[in-house]
Amino acid sequence: MLAQNVVKLNNSKIYDQIQKYLDKHSYNSESTKTAYLNDIKLFFRIIKNKEIEYLTIDDVQITLDDFEDFIKYLYDWKDEEGNKKYVNKTINRKVSAAKGLIKYLSAKKINGEYIVKDISYFPNINSLPESKNQHGVLEASEVFEMAELALGEREKGEIKRLAILLSLDSCIRKSALLSLKWSNFIEKEDGYLLQGVDKGNSDFRQLISKELYNELLSIRTKSDCVFDISADSLDGMFKRLREKMKIEPNRRIVWHSIRKSGITYRYRLTGDILEAKRAANHANITTTQIYLEEEDYGAMGAVSSKGYLDMDLYKKVDHEILLEAIELMKKDAKLILNMKIKEILKQNN
Repeated sequence: MLAQNVVKLNNSKIYDQIQKYLDKHSYNSESTKTAYLNDIKLFFRIIKNKEIEYLTIDDVQITLDDFEDFIKYLYDWKDEEGNKKYVNKTINRKVSAAKGLIKYLSAKKINGEYIVKDISYFPNINSLPESKNQHGVLEASEVFEMAELALGEREKGEIKRLAILLSLDSCIRKSALLSLKWSNFIEKEDGYLLQGVDKGNSDFRQLISKELYNELLSIRTKSDCVFDISADSLDGMFKRLREKMKIEPNRRIVWHSIRKSGITYRYRLTGDILEAKRAANHANITTTQIYLEEEDYGAMGAVSSKGYLDMDLYKKVDHEILLEAIELMKKDAKLILNMKIKEILKQNN
C-alpha cells in the first residue's frame, strides 16, 4: 500500500510539473497555453498511449527514437479525404512544445533527483523544412465577393458577411476577431478605433470607418460579444464559399488568406511596407515581407525598364485609351484608384 501511494504521489508530481510548465506559457496568452497543452497531450497519447494525468517518471524518459517516431507519425497522418493532416510548420510546433517540456523537466527534481535524466540527444532532433508562405492570398475583390455570397448562408448570413469584411479591413486574426467586445471600439472624429489583444498577447489598434461600424451595429445584441458565431461555423462557411467561387486547391486559400489580403491591400494602397507592418501588427518587418503577395508581371527591373517606358505616358494618351487601360487593370488596382479619386473630391469640396 505504501509503495502504491508513493507511485501515485510521484505521478501527481509529474502532472503538477507539467501544469507549471504550461502556466509559464499562459503569461503570453491563454490560447498559447491551450495550444501547448493540446500538443503535449497528443505527444504522450502517441508515444506512451497515456493521458498526461497518469504519466510516471519512467514515461517522461523520452529518447531520440521517440521524437523521430512522433515526427513520422504526424508527417504520415492523413485526413478522411487523404490529405496531409498537418503541414510541416505545425509538426515542428508540436515537437517544440514536447521538447520544451522535457527540457523543463530535466531541470526539476523529485525526491532529490532530476526528473529527466538525459537530453543530450536534443541537437539531433531535426526540424522539418517549412514553406515561407504556406497560405495563399485572396484579392480584395474576391473577399468582397465572398462577403456577398455569405448572405446566402442558411444561418447568420449577415454576421458572416460582416466578419469577413471586418477581418479584411482590420487585418486581425480570426481568434482576435471572435474575441471582440463592443467595448473594444472607441469613437474618434474620423472613425472608430478598434483596439484589443491579438496573438502573443500583443496589442492592436486599427481605425475603421463610421460606415462599417454602423453596419456592425445591425448585428448587435444584448451580449457584449460583437460576433455571436463560432470558429467552426466560420470555417465551414469559408469552405462552402471557396467551392462556390471555384477557387483552386493549389492556391491554398484559408480564412487567414483574408488577413493576408488586407495586409497586401494596405501595401498596394500606400506603397509603404511600414504601413503594411503596422496593419499586420508584426514585430519584425521580415514577417511582413513574407506575408506580402508578390506577383510576376513579367516586367523588367526599374533601371532596365526606364529607357523603354515613359513614366508620363498616362498624361499624354487620349481619354478613351486611358479608360481602356484602366479597364484592363485588376479590380484591386481600380479600387485603389477610386479611393484616390474619392480623396481628391473630398479635398476639393
